[in-house]
Amino acid sequence: MFKIKMIAGAMVVSLMAVAAAGCGSKGKEPETAPTPVINNDPAIVRLAGQLTNEDFTVFAKSVQKKYPHITIERINTAEKGQSVPELVAAGIIPDLILAPPLNILPFQALGLYYKVEELVTRHRFDLNRIKPEYLESIKVGSFSDYLVGLPIYNNGFGLFYNKDLFDRFGVPYPKDGMTWQEVTEMAVKLTRVENGVAYYGLHPNSVMWGAYQLGLPFIDTANNKSMFQSQGWKDLFQMWQRLYTAGGNIVPKALAAIKGFQDGQIAMTMGYSSILDATAKVKDLNWDMVTYPINPDAPGIGQRVDSINLVVTAQSKVKDAAFQVIEVILSEEVQTELSRSGKVSVLKDQKVHDQFGQSNADLQKKNVVALTKPKLAIVQPFKFPFATNPATLINNTFNSVIYDQKDINTALREAEEKVNTDIQLLLK
Repeated sequence: MFKIKMIAGAMVVSLMAVAAAGCGSKGKEPETAPTPVINNDPAIVRLAGQLTNEDFTVFAKSVQKKYPHITIERINTAEKGQSVPELVAAGIIPDLILAPPLNILPFQALGLYYKVEELVTRHRFDLNRIKPEYLESIKVGSFSDYLVGLPIYNNGFGLFYNKDLFDRFGVPYPKDGMTWQEVTEMAVKLTRVENGVAYYGLHPNSVMWGAYQLGLPFIDTANNKSMFQSQGWKDLFQMWQRLYTAGGNIVPKALAAIKGFQDGQIAMTMGYSSILDATAKVKDLNWDMVTYPINPDAPGIGQRVDSINLVVTAQSKVKDAAFQVIEVILSEEVQTELSRSGKVSVLKDQKVHDQFGQSNADLQKKNVVALTKPKLAIVQPFKFPFATNPATLINNTFNSVIYDQKDINTALREAEEKVNTDIQLLLK
Protein backbone atom coordinates (compact mmCIF):
# COMPACT_ATOMS: atom_id res chain seq x y z
CA MET A 1 0.00 0.00 0.00
CA PHE A 2 1.20 3.51 -0.70
CA LYS A 3 1.19 6.15 2.04
CA ILE A 4 -0.93 9.26 1.61
CA LYS A 5 -1.49 12.01 4.15
CA MET A 6 -4.27 14.56 3.61
CA ILE A 7 -4.40 18.18 4.74
CA ALA A 8 -7.65 20.00 5.54
CA GLY A 9 -9.77 17.08 4.52
CA ALA A 10 -8.66 17.47 0.94
CA MET A 11 -10.70 14.83 -0.62
CA VAL A 12 -11.28 15.19 -4.26
CA VAL A 13 -8.04 16.54 -5.56
CA SER A 14 -4.35 17.00 -5.74
CA LEU A 15 -1.41 15.88 -7.68
CA MET A 16 1.74 14.25 -7.58
CA ALA A 17 4.27 12.25 -9.15
CA VAL A 18 7.78 12.07 -10.17
CA ALA A 19 10.83 10.19 -10.08
CA ALA A 20 14.08 9.24 -11.50
CA ALA A 21 16.76 10.89 -9.55
CA GLY A 22 20.08 11.23 -11.27
CA CYS A 23 21.38 7.91 -12.40
CA GLY A 24 25.13 8.06 -12.36
CA SER A 25 27.50 6.21 -14.59
CA LYS A 26 29.75 3.58 -13.04
CA GLY A 27 32.94 4.73 -14.64
CA LYS A 28 34.33 8.23 -14.52
CA GLU A 29 35.05 9.82 -17.84
CA PRO A 30 36.86 13.15 -18.17
CA GLU A 31 34.01 14.78 -20.08
CA THR A 32 31.25 13.45 -17.76
CA ALA A 33 30.15 15.49 -14.78
CA PRO A 34 30.13 13.60 -11.46
CA THR A 35 26.88 12.02 -10.43
CA PRO A 36 24.98 14.49 -8.22
CA VAL A 37 24.27 13.40 -4.68
CA ILE A 38 20.50 13.40 -4.17
CA ASN A 39 19.14 13.41 -0.63
CA ASN A 40 16.87 10.38 -0.28
CA ASP A 41 16.06 10.88 3.38
CA PRO A 42 12.35 10.48 4.29
CA ALA A 43 10.47 13.47 2.91
CA ILE A 44 6.93 14.80 3.00
CA VAL A 45 5.96 16.62 -0.22
CA ARG A 46 2.95 18.91 0.14
CA LEU A 47 0.93 19.22 -3.06
CA ALA A 48 -1.73 21.90 -3.43
CA GLY A 49 -4.36 21.85 -6.16
CA GLN A 50 -7.26 19.90 -7.57
CA LEU A 51 -7.15 16.51 -9.24
CA THR A 52 -9.44 13.52 -9.41
CA ASN A 53 -8.94 10.77 -6.87
CA GLU A 54 -8.27 8.38 -9.75
CA ASP A 55 -5.38 10.42 -11.09
CA PHE A 56 -4.05 11.08 -7.62
CA THR A 57 -4.00 7.35 -6.92
CA VAL A 58 -2.02 6.70 -10.10
CA PHE A 59 0.52 9.34 -9.15
CA ALA A 60 0.79 8.28 -5.51
CA LYS A 61 1.27 4.60 -6.31
CA SER A 62 3.88 5.39 -8.94
CA VAL A 63 5.84 7.68 -6.65
CA GLN A 64 5.70 5.20 -3.75
CA LYS A 65 6.93 2.42 -6.03
CA LYS A 66 9.89 4.45 -7.29
CA TYR A 67 10.68 6.43 -4.16
CA PRO A 68 9.33 4.79 -0.98
CA HIS A 69 11.00 7.51 1.10
CA ILE A 70 8.52 10.12 -0.23
CA THR A 71 5.17 10.68 1.47
CA ILE A 72 2.75 12.89 -0.44
CA GLU A 73 0.54 15.20 1.55
CA ARG A 74 -2.18 16.85 -0.48
CA ILE A 75 -4.07 20.08 0.02
CA ASN A 76 -7.39 20.67 -1.72
CA THR A 77 -7.31 24.29 -2.86
CA ALA A 78 -11.04 24.11 -3.67
CA GLU A 79 -11.88 23.97 0.02
CA LYS A 80 -12.71 27.09 1.97
CA GLY A 81 -9.61 28.79 3.33
CA GLN A 82 -7.27 26.56 1.30
CA SER A 83 -6.49 28.75 -1.71
CA VAL A 84 -2.81 29.36 -2.35
CA PRO A 85 -2.84 32.99 -1.06
CA GLU A 86 -4.68 31.84 2.09
CA LEU A 87 -2.20 29.02 2.65
CA VAL A 88 0.76 31.38 2.27
CA ALA A 89 -0.82 33.89 4.66
CA ALA A 90 -1.22 31.08 7.17
CA GLY A 91 2.40 30.06 6.80
CA ILE A 92 1.54 26.79 5.05
CA ILE A 93 3.54 26.86 1.82
CA PRO A 94 3.15 23.82 -0.43
CA ASP A 95 6.14 22.25 -2.13
CA LEU A 96 4.22 21.79 -5.37
CA ILE A 97 1.22 23.69 -6.75
CA LEU A 98 -1.01 22.50 -9.57
CA ALA A 99 -1.89 25.31 -12.02
CA PRO A 100 -2.54 26.04 -15.71
CA PRO A 101 -0.11 28.50 -17.34
CA LEU A 102 -2.30 31.60 -16.97
CA ASN A 103 -2.88 30.96 -13.24
CA ILE A 104 0.81 30.98 -12.33
CA LEU A 105 1.55 34.73 -12.40
CA PRO A 106 -0.08 35.51 -9.00
CA PHE A 107 2.49 33.19 -7.38
CA GLN A 108 5.21 35.72 -8.22
CA ALA A 109 3.77 38.37 -5.89
CA LEU A 110 3.62 35.70 -3.18
CA GLY A 111 7.35 35.10 -3.55
CA LEU A 112 6.90 31.50 -4.67
CA TYR A 113 8.91 31.48 -7.91
CA TYR A 114 11.84 29.09 -8.13
CA LYS A 115 14.11 28.35 -11.09
CA VAL A 116 13.32 24.73 -11.88
CA GLU A 117 16.24 24.45 -14.32
CA GLU A 118 18.47 24.02 -11.26
CA LEU A 119 16.62 20.81 -10.39
CA VAL A 120 16.51 19.74 -14.04
CA THR A 121 20.31 19.92 -14.16
CA ARG A 122 20.79 18.35 -10.76
CA HIS A 123 18.54 15.37 -11.59
CA ARG A 124 19.77 15.15 -15.19
CA PHE A 125 16.24 15.35 -16.50
CA ASP A 126 15.90 15.60 -20.29
CA LEU A 127 13.61 18.53 -21.13
CA ASN A 128 13.82 17.60 -24.80
CA ARG A 129 11.34 14.79 -24.10
CA ILE A 130 8.63 17.45 -23.61
CA LYS A 131 7.01 19.35 -26.48
CA PRO A 132 8.51 22.86 -26.42
CA GLU A 133 5.19 24.73 -26.64
CA TYR A 134 4.29 23.49 -23.15
CA LEU A 135 7.53 24.80 -21.68
CA GLU A 136 7.26 28.11 -23.50
CA SER A 137 3.66 28.57 -22.31
CA ILE A 138 4.79 28.23 -18.70
CA LYS A 139 7.35 30.99 -19.24
CA VAL A 140 4.82 33.20 -21.02
CA GLY A 141 2.13 32.65 -18.39
CA SER A 142 4.52 33.31 -15.52
CA PHE A 143 6.20 36.31 -17.22
CA SER A 144 9.54 34.70 -16.50
CA ASP A 145 12.56 33.81 -18.63
CA TYR A 146 13.00 30.57 -16.69
CA LEU A 147 10.77 27.64 -15.81
CA VAL A 148 8.95 27.78 -12.50
CA GLY A 149 7.39 24.36 -13.05
CA LEU A 150 6.83 21.58 -15.56
CA PRO A 151 3.70 20.35 -17.38
CA ILE A 152 2.16 16.97 -16.54
CA TYR A 153 -0.69 16.68 -19.07
CA ASN A 154 -2.81 18.71 -21.50
CA ASN A 155 -6.48 19.00 -22.40
CA GLY A 156 -7.10 18.11 -26.06
CA PHE A 157 -9.66 19.74 -28.38
CA GLY A 158 -11.49 18.38 -31.42
CA LEU A 159 -14.63 18.35 -33.55
CA PHE A 160 -17.33 15.96 -32.27
CA TYR A 161 -20.02 14.88 -34.73
CA ASN A 162 -23.33 12.98 -34.61
CA LYS A 163 -23.15 10.17 -37.17
CA ASP A 164 -26.91 9.56 -37.11
CA LEU A 165 -27.69 13.16 -38.11
CA PHE A 166 -25.13 12.99 -40.92
CA ASP A 167 -26.70 9.76 -42.13
CA ARG A 168 -30.26 11.10 -41.88
CA PHE A 169 -29.48 14.23 -43.89
CA GLY A 170 -27.19 12.50 -46.40
CA VAL A 171 -23.99 14.39 -45.59
CA PRO A 172 -20.56 12.66 -45.67
CA TYR A 173 -18.78 12.44 -42.31
CA PRO A 174 -16.06 14.97 -41.42
CA LYS A 175 -12.39 14.01 -41.81
CA ASP A 176 -9.19 14.90 -39.97
CA GLY A 177 -7.50 18.05 -41.21
CA MET A 178 -10.61 19.93 -42.37
CA THR A 179 -10.70 23.74 -42.45
CA TRP A 180 -13.33 25.95 -40.85
CA GLN A 181 -14.64 26.72 -44.34
CA GLU A 182 -15.19 23.04 -45.08
CA VAL A 183 -16.91 22.53 -41.73
CA THR A 184 -19.13 25.56 -42.37
CA GLU A 185 -20.23 24.12 -45.72
CA MET A 186 -21.23 20.92 -43.95
CA ALA A 187 -23.09 22.88 -41.27
CA VAL A 188 -25.23 24.62 -43.90
CA LYS A 189 -26.44 21.23 -45.20
CA LEU A 190 -27.23 19.98 -41.69
CA THR A 191 -29.08 23.03 -40.34
CA ARG A 192 -32.87 22.66 -40.69
CA VAL A 193 -36.20 22.26 -38.93
CA GLU A 194 -37.70 18.78 -39.21
CA ASN A 195 -40.97 17.66 -37.58
CA GLY A 196 -40.94 20.79 -35.49
CA VAL A 197 -37.40 20.17 -34.17
CA ALA A 198 -34.62 22.63 -34.99
CA TYR A 199 -31.29 21.00 -35.83
CA TYR A 200 -28.09 23.00 -35.95
CA GLY A 201 -25.22 21.88 -38.13
CA LEU A 202 -22.54 23.44 -35.95
CA HIS A 203 -21.99 24.96 -32.54
CA PRO A 204 -18.44 26.36 -32.67
CA ASN A 205 -18.41 26.99 -28.91
CA SER A 206 -16.74 30.05 -27.41
CA VAL A 207 -15.22 32.70 -29.68
CA MET A 208 -12.24 32.55 -27.32
CA TRP A 209 -11.37 29.17 -28.79
CA GLY A 210 -10.92 30.88 -32.13
CA ALA A 211 -8.70 33.48 -30.49
CA TYR A 212 -6.62 30.85 -28.74
CA GLN A 213 -6.09 28.99 -32.01
CA LEU A 214 -4.76 32.14 -33.68
CA GLY A 215 -2.72 33.20 -30.67
CA LEU A 216 -4.46 36.57 -30.67
CA PRO A 217 -3.05 38.81 -27.90
CA PHE A 218 -5.47 40.30 -25.38
CA ILE A 219 -3.02 42.83 -23.98
CA ASP A 220 -0.10 44.75 -25.41
CA THR A 221 2.06 43.80 -22.42
CA ALA A 222 4.85 46.21 -23.36
CA ASN A 223 2.55 49.25 -23.42
CA ASN A 224 -0.17 48.03 -21.01
CA LYS A 225 -3.16 48.44 -23.25
CA SER A 226 -5.87 46.30 -24.81
CA MET A 227 -5.55 44.78 -28.28
CA PHE A 228 -9.24 44.18 -28.99
CA GLN A 229 -9.49 46.66 -31.86
CA SER A 230 -6.82 44.90 -33.90
CA GLN A 231 -7.67 43.54 -37.34
CA GLY A 232 -7.14 40.02 -36.05
CA TRP A 233 -9.98 40.34 -33.54
CA LYS A 234 -12.28 41.93 -36.11
CA ASP A 235 -11.60 39.14 -38.60
CA LEU A 236 -12.21 36.52 -35.92
CA PHE A 237 -15.55 38.03 -34.91
CA GLN A 238 -16.68 38.08 -38.53
CA MET A 239 -15.65 34.45 -38.98
CA TRP A 240 -17.32 33.30 -35.75
CA GLN A 241 -20.46 35.17 -36.74
CA ARG A 242 -20.57 33.12 -39.95
CA LEU A 243 -20.14 29.92 -37.95
CA TYR A 244 -23.00 30.78 -35.59
CA THR A 245 -25.34 31.61 -38.48
CA ALA A 246 -24.41 28.79 -40.89
CA GLY A 247 -27.55 27.52 -42.58
CA GLY A 248 -29.56 30.64 -41.73
CA ASN A 249 -30.53 29.70 -38.17
CA ILE A 250 -28.63 31.38 -35.35
CA VAL A 251 -27.54 28.96 -32.64
CA PRO A 252 -29.74 29.95 -29.65
CA LYS A 253 -27.99 31.50 -26.67
CA ALA A 254 -29.63 28.98 -24.35
CA LEU A 255 -28.45 25.98 -26.38
CA ALA A 256 -25.21 24.86 -24.74
CA ALA A 257 -22.64 23.41 -27.13
CA ILE A 258 -21.92 20.15 -25.32
CA LYS A 259 -25.39 19.53 -23.88
CA GLY A 260 -27.04 20.28 -27.23
CA PHE A 261 -24.73 17.84 -28.95
CA GLN A 262 -25.29 15.11 -26.39
CA ASP A 263 -29.06 15.64 -26.68
CA GLY A 264 -28.91 15.11 -30.47
CA GLN A 265 -29.87 18.62 -31.57
CA ILE A 266 -26.42 19.73 -32.74
CA ALA A 267 -24.68 17.81 -35.52
CA MET A 268 -21.14 19.09 -34.82
CA THR A 269 -19.56 20.85 -31.89
CA MET A 270 -16.14 21.77 -30.59
CA GLY A 271 -15.32 19.71 -27.52
CA TYR A 272 -12.42 18.71 -25.34
CA SER A 273 -10.92 15.62 -23.75
CA SER A 274 -12.58 16.04 -20.36
CA ILE A 275 -16.05 15.37 -21.85
CA LEU A 276 -15.09 12.07 -23.47
CA ASP A 277 -16.28 9.79 -20.67
CA ALA A 278 -19.60 11.60 -20.24
CA THR A 279 -20.24 11.63 -24.00
CA ALA A 280 -19.47 7.92 -24.28
CA LYS A 281 -22.07 7.20 -21.61
CA VAL A 282 -24.92 9.03 -23.41
CA LYS A 283 -27.49 6.42 -24.42
CA ASP A 284 -28.16 6.04 -28.16
CA LEU A 285 -25.69 8.79 -29.14
CA ASN A 286 -23.84 7.55 -32.24
CA TRP A 287 -20.83 9.86 -32.38
CA ASP A 288 -17.22 10.14 -33.40
CA MET A 289 -14.69 12.91 -33.78
CA VAL A 290 -11.97 14.43 -35.97
CA THR A 291 -9.22 16.97 -35.48
CA TYR A 292 -9.98 20.56 -34.52
CA PRO A 293 -10.74 22.55 -37.73
CA ILE A 294 -7.85 24.51 -39.20
CA ASN A 295 -7.81 28.27 -39.66
CA PRO A 296 -5.65 29.12 -42.72
CA ASP A 297 -4.24 32.04 -40.75
CA ALA A 298 -2.70 29.51 -38.32
CA PRO A 299 -1.67 26.56 -40.54
CA GLY A 300 -1.49 23.22 -38.72
CA ILE A 301 -2.59 24.67 -35.37
CA GLY A 302 -5.48 23.06 -33.53
CA GLN A 303 -5.95 24.78 -30.19
CA ARG A 304 -3.65 26.50 -27.74
CA VAL A 305 -1.76 24.86 -24.88
CA ASP A 306 -4.20 24.04 -22.07
CA SER A 307 -1.82 22.22 -19.79
CA ILE A 308 -1.83 21.36 -16.12
CA ASN A 309 1.53 22.12 -14.53
CA LEU A 310 3.35 21.46 -11.27
CA VAL A 311 5.04 24.57 -9.87
CA VAL A 312 7.92 24.12 -7.41
CA THR A 313 7.93 26.74 -4.63
CA ALA A 314 11.03 28.67 -3.59
CA GLN A 315 10.32 28.01 0.12
CA SER A 316 10.19 24.23 -0.22
CA LYS A 317 12.70 22.45 1.96
CA VAL A 318 12.28 19.21 -0.01
CA LYS A 319 12.87 20.40 -3.55
CA ASP A 320 14.66 17.21 -4.58
CA ALA A 321 11.74 15.06 -3.45
CA ALA A 322 9.28 17.47 -5.07
CA PHE A 323 11.14 17.20 -8.35
CA GLN A 324 11.24 13.41 -8.04
CA VAL A 325 7.44 13.51 -7.87
CA ILE A 326 7.31 15.51 -11.10
CA GLU A 327 9.86 13.24 -12.71
CA VAL A 328 7.76 10.14 -11.98
CA ILE A 329 4.66 11.74 -13.50
CA LEU A 330 6.68 12.54 -16.62
CA SER A 331 7.95 8.98 -16.94
CA GLU A 332 6.85 7.08 -20.03
CA GLU A 333 4.95 4.64 -17.81
CA VAL A 334 2.79 7.24 -16.05
CA GLN A 335 2.34 9.37 -19.16
CA THR A 336 1.10 6.29 -21.01
CA GLU A 337 -1.38 5.57 -18.23
CA LEU A 338 -2.61 9.16 -18.35
CA SER A 339 -2.89 8.99 -22.14
CA ARG A 340 -4.88 5.78 -21.94
CA SER A 341 -7.26 7.44 -19.47
CA GLY A 342 -7.93 10.36 -21.83
CA LYS A 343 -5.40 13.02 -20.86
CA VAL A 344 -3.09 14.31 -23.57
CA SER A 345 0.55 13.57 -22.81
CA VAL A 346 3.04 16.44 -22.86
CA LEU A 347 5.77 14.16 -24.19
CA LYS A 348 6.90 14.00 -27.81
CA ASP A 349 6.78 10.19 -27.80
CA GLN A 350 4.20 9.12 -30.41
CA LYS A 351 3.87 5.67 -28.82
CA VAL A 352 2.36 7.34 -25.77
CA HIS A 353 -0.10 9.38 -27.85
CA ASP A 354 -1.19 6.32 -29.82
CA GLN A 355 -2.58 4.88 -26.58
CA PHE A 356 -4.93 7.82 -26.03
CA GLY A 357 -8.29 6.79 -24.52
CA GLN A 358 -7.62 3.06 -24.83
CA SER A 359 -8.38 2.18 -21.20
CA ASN A 360 -12.03 3.08 -21.87
CA ALA A 361 -13.74 0.33 -23.87
CA ASP A 362 -16.36 2.83 -25.11
CA LEU A 363 -13.64 4.91 -26.78
CA GLN A 364 -11.55 2.19 -28.36
CA LYS A 365 -13.38 2.34 -31.70
CA LYS A 366 -13.57 6.15 -31.75
CA ASN A 367 -11.08 8.45 -33.46
CA VAL A 368 -10.19 10.03 -30.10
CA VAL A 369 -6.50 10.10 -31.00
CA ALA A 370 -7.52 13.10 -33.15
CA LEU A 371 -7.34 15.13 -29.92
CA THR A 372 -3.57 14.61 -29.82
CA LYS A 373 -2.68 15.33 -33.47
CA PRO A 374 -2.68 19.11 -34.19
CA LYS A 375 0.10 21.45 -33.17
CA LEU A 376 -0.63 23.79 -30.28
CA ALA A 377 -0.45 27.56 -30.04
CA ILE A 378 1.44 29.12 -27.13
CA VAL A 379 -0.79 30.84 -24.58
CA GLN A 380 -1.30 34.61 -24.61
CA PRO A 381 -1.18 36.22 -21.15
CA PHE A 382 -3.66 38.58 -19.49
CA LYS A 383 -0.86 40.01 -17.26
CA PHE A 384 -3.21 41.89 -14.92
CA PRO A 385 -5.48 40.47 -12.17
CA PHE A 386 -8.68 41.74 -13.79
CA ALA A 387 -11.92 41.58 -11.81
CA THR A 388 -13.55 40.42 -15.05
CA ASN A 389 -11.37 38.01 -16.98
CA PRO A 390 -10.76 39.35 -20.54
CA ALA A 391 -11.90 35.97 -21.88
CA THR A 392 -15.27 36.42 -20.18
CA LEU A 393 -15.47 40.01 -21.40
CA ILE A 394 -14.78 39.03 -25.01
CA ASN A 395 -17.37 36.23 -24.89
CA ASN A 396 -19.96 38.71 -23.65
CA THR A 397 -18.87 41.12 -26.35
CA PHE A 398 -19.41 38.50 -29.05
CA ASN A 399 -22.83 37.63 -27.62
CA SER A 400 -23.82 41.28 -27.97
CA VAL A 401 -22.95 41.05 -31.67
CA ILE A 402 -24.83 37.80 -32.30
CA TYR A 403 -27.88 38.26 -30.10
CA ASP A 404 -28.18 42.05 -29.77
CA GLN A 405 -27.06 42.90 -33.33
CA LYS A 406 -24.36 45.26 -32.10
CA ASP A 407 -21.85 46.38 -34.72
CA ILE A 408 -18.57 44.44 -34.45
CA ASN A 409 -16.36 47.55 -34.51
CA THR A 410 -18.47 49.21 -31.81
CA ALA A 411 -18.52 46.11 -29.63
CA LEU A 412 -14.76 45.63 -29.80
CA ARG A 413 -14.09 49.33 -29.20
CA GLU A 414 -16.21 49.23 -26.05
CA ALA A 415 -14.44 46.08 -24.85
CA GLU A 416 -11.06 47.70 -25.44
CA GLU A 417 -12.06 50.83 -23.56
CA LYS A 418 -13.26 48.72 -20.63
CA VAL A 419 -9.97 46.83 -20.45
CA ASN A 420 -7.88 49.99 -20.75
CA THR A 421 -9.85 51.61 -17.93
CA ASP A 422 -9.29 48.56 -15.75
CA ILE A 423 -5.56 48.54 -16.54
CA GLN A 424 -5.18 52.17 -15.50
CA LEU A 425 -6.96 51.46 -12.23
CA LEU A 426 -4.72 48.48 -11.55
CA LEU A 427 -1.59 50.51 -12.32
CA LYS A 428 -2.42 53.16 -9.74
